Amino acid sequence: METPLKTSNYELHPASYRHLSSGHPWVITDKFTDSFGAKDRLIRCLCKKSGNQFLLIADTAHPKIKARLWSHANEPESLSPESFFSVLRERLIDSFSDRLRIIQENKRQDIFLSFGEADFLPGLFLMRLGEGLIIQSYSGFWKKIQKDLIPLIKEALKEVGLEDMISWISWQERNDQRDSPLKPIFGKMPTTINVEEFGVTYKVKLDSGYDLGLFPDMAAIREKFQKSFSSKKVLNLYAYTGAWSLMSLTARASHVTSVDLSEKYINWLEENITLNEEKFRGEHRSITSSVSSALKKLEKSEPNSFDFIICDPPSFSSDGKKTSSSLKSNEAHMSSFSQLLRKDGEVIVFVNTHALSWKKVKDTLISSGKKNKLRMIGSLNLSSDCPTLSSFPEGEYLKGLHFKKI
Repeated sequence: METPLKTSNYELHPASYRHLSSGHPWVITDKFTDSFGAKDRLIRCLCKKSGNQFLLIADTAHPKIKARLWSHANEPESLSPESFFSVLRERLIDSFSDRLRIIQENKRQDIFLSFGEADFLPGLFLMRLGEGLIIQSYSGFWKKIQKDLIPLIKEALKEVGLEDMISWISWQERNDQRDSPLKPIFGKMPTTINVEEFGVTYKVKLDSGYDLGLFPDMAAIREKFQKSFSSKKVLNLYAYTGAWSLMSLTARASHVTSVDLSEKYINWLEENITLNEEKFRGEHRSITSSVSSALKKLEKSEPNSFDFIICDPPSFSSDGKKTSSSLKSNEAHMSSFSQLLRKDGEVIVFVNTHALSWKKVKDTLISSGKKNKLRMIGSLNLSSDCPTLSSFPEGEYLKGLHFKKI
């Protein structure tokens, strides 16, 4: 028996009604949301001007997002608070069903079974890792209904025939402090597991806190370039635990250089290298250094020698002295990329933030590329098990550009 959910009625800012009507799923902090209560669960709103109704899930503890869209006038069957749990169950089933093809292909064990707002499960991300399921909650609402949510997830897994694939379930609160560990809530979660992705084995450390050692949202992009690395000399910057390095090596790259400032991640990368080295034909070297310092040294020792560069900085990266945004880091490095690449060499750069628009990223990096004989030949974004909504640009947090040296 599901817990009855407290439903509150509020007025919203006129701009919030416009955004919700266009499909944007967030209501952000303003003078209207100041009246929301800490104990609110569901919020019902009626736009007097249009007559449109909205049902929202409350997110009052979030610093910026105060509510997330659950349903609106175009979905009258889900506007009733009493139908919330039955609608939730159906959305979970639909989300899992959409991934069945990827699961049946059996090419990877790191798959998002739901991707938050894009699956109409706002702030709720469910990630399959090996035989486990990790529930990542970006909204405090889901924690408040956890005891009702878990049985519904199990029911949905059974409905689509996935229950035998999952032997444990863990919960993780995703927050700005990046300090939330995984908390087992079903079965026995191991401390480490090996996860397969397109022929590569990754060590995932489930007891390491916020960092698991692998970003499954990048998997489809990695696969896209898998055939591009054969016989190539590759440079992987901000290498983290080496996903791009391993993908390159198993795709028969001749040589891969991995650069990261963190000794912890370089050591983890080396563990992953050991797991996969029998699949390699080429050589690998790790450099524990800031990317800026490594680029300067490589420009002197190995100019015009790389066929492919991957640059995927975190949202804010440090060179040990100062911190830069991912866009500024990439912009600053474009000259070095040009110096290090052979003619027709390629570089892919990523900006990982919802705070910048695609236009801003493209305008900045294309301009910098032109100055350094780098021509954009494509763009990269989330796909496959990580869908996006056209009305929700913040959901497209991952933005990648592909350049060629001319």
